[in-house]
Amino acid sequence: MPEGTDDPALSAEEELALARLALADGDLQHAADHVAAALVQSPTLPEVHETLARVAVASGGDLELFPLGHHAFVGAVVARAHLLAAAGRPAEGLDLLAAATGYAPGVDWAGVPWVIAPELAERLDPERAARILMQVCAVVPDPVPRRARDPLRPYLALARNAITVHPGHALLLGAASALARRIGEVALAVTWASRGVRAEPSKLGEVWLGYAYRSAGRTREALAALGRAVAHDPDDLAVYADIAGTLADNGRLDEALDWIDRALARDPSFDCAVHTAHRLRFQRDNDVAHLVALADFIRDHPDDTHEHGDLAECCRSRPWLGQVTPAGGPMLDALRHALAAEGAARVAVRLDALEPPSAMRTV
Repeated sequence: MPEGTDDPALSAEEELALARLALADGDLQHAADHVAAALVQSPTLPEVHETLARVAVASGGDLELFPLGHHAFVGAVVARAHLLAAAGRPAEGLDLLAAATGYAPGVDWAGVPWVIAPELAERLDPERAARILMQVCAVVPDPVPRRARDPLRPYLALARNAITVHPGHALLLGAASALARRIGEVALAVTWASRGVRAEPSKLGEVWLGYAYRSAGRTREALAALGRAVAHDPDDLAVYADIAGTLADNGRLDEALDWIDRALARDPSFDCAVHTAHRLRFQRDNDVAHLVALADFIRDHPDDTHEHGDLAECCRSRPWLGQVTPAGGPMLDALRHALAAEGAARVAVRLDALEPPSAMRTV
């Protein structure tokens, strides 16, 4: 769209019409730009991919028609992904599709035949496939809201196909389990994570299995798996925090605090342990000092390992912490009554104590 205009985006059909005109004139760059814009409007429309193929043939597969950079257009990124796949470089294409999913998770960027084709899994190294699945998991919520899951199902189809080809690859099974769990396929997540741990016991595999069990409501097995993860790596304090959170969620607050104290004894400044500790202590005694200390920690440690929601969770729906408390008192109650009556009734107020000056001034 030219700078300085506020015209709405063209439809995919309009963009394709302009792309075909540009192709007829030999203007490949403008044709590519319109195809990229059409992909944003309708990323799975067959006509868009047919026109992209025509651009590729006319340009000899020139990827630079869809450049990457610090501020790459998402349509260009997706178009380049499809051209890479067509050129026999599907892993690179999947990397770009995963990046587009991170930019706009609710768009069906991967819902195209080459991604879900069984033969793709035969051409992918299983470790590379696992990394791509992990890349997708890293950019979507856990769990993904039900309404936003469909655009991620092509990646789940890719995971199924890859596991069919590489049934004993532990990293692939674990990454596939993490994706399945996020989009509500909990039983499948447990199955894949269990197979991964049997194939190659590891800390990461046990963590994936613990998360899958936890999502399935199988708390005892989840805690057992997370405990085995600690045995694999006693220095990974994030797992201690996961165990503490799981225990607290199931009403076992004293045990949860024991675990978090064990983590803090190893590293008093580890962010996951500090956030979890303050949240659980506030949960135990409702002392706002814990939240003040957590807010101070967040201010003094801006470079946490990842985003935490403990402070927001503790403050949610609490007056003056998560929301401003509505003003009250007899004068303001009377004012609301008078406004509701729209002048149809007189309102008398008897005060037994002094009202706040702000209430009197408002009336």
